[in-house]
Amino acid sequence: MKIYFATGNQHKIKEANIILQDLKNKNISIEQITMPYPEIQGTLEEVSIFGAKYIYDTIKKPIIVEDSGFFVDSLNGFPSTYSKFVQETIGNKGILKLLEDKNNEKNENNRSAYFKTVIGYCDENGIKLFRGIVKGKVSNEIKSKGYGFAYDSIFIPDGENRTFAEMKTEEKSNISHRKKAFEEFKKFLNDVF
Repeated sequence: MKIYFATGNQHKIKEANIILQDLKNKNISIEQITMPYPEIQGTLEEVSIFGAKYIYDTIKKPIIVEDSGFFVDSLNGFPSTYSKFVQETIGNKGILKLLEDKNNEKNENNRSAYFKTVIGYCDENGIKLFRGIVKGKVSNEIKSKGYGFAYDSIFIPDGENRTFAEMKTEEKSNISHRKKAFEEFKKFLNDVF
């Protein structure tokens, strides 16, 4: 069975395939589809539900839509569901500057943050949601070894001293918010198929 993953982001496809690789035993495969869909403003859940239903209604094949957000606690969850827009406008330097301006210092206590992913899966039986969260903190500087994308170079997950962007994709995939959501999705697929 083919499940289509609606994304133009190759990093997400690679990470999903690493996490779901043992589903090949069940003849379940993930295939990218770059079909655009209107991205509504709302919670991660609302965006995932809308996108998955929209594409399923068009192609009538099992589809997943994944939406993620980056949430900084001391900034009241900002950038949250506006993560892509914020990344494209002020970027990681802007987030670091906001945190410096918040307390006029690089205070470790105001740097807690988390990534959240919501996967919306839609097929002929309707829609199901799968969530994953990874907690950590915002680093004091941009740190990367060329891995990752978006906020990965400023996010240090709990239990680590490296940012996501300093970890190879396989390492990040072991602890990421996306992994947690895809693990929930995998459990669902194993139960159903």
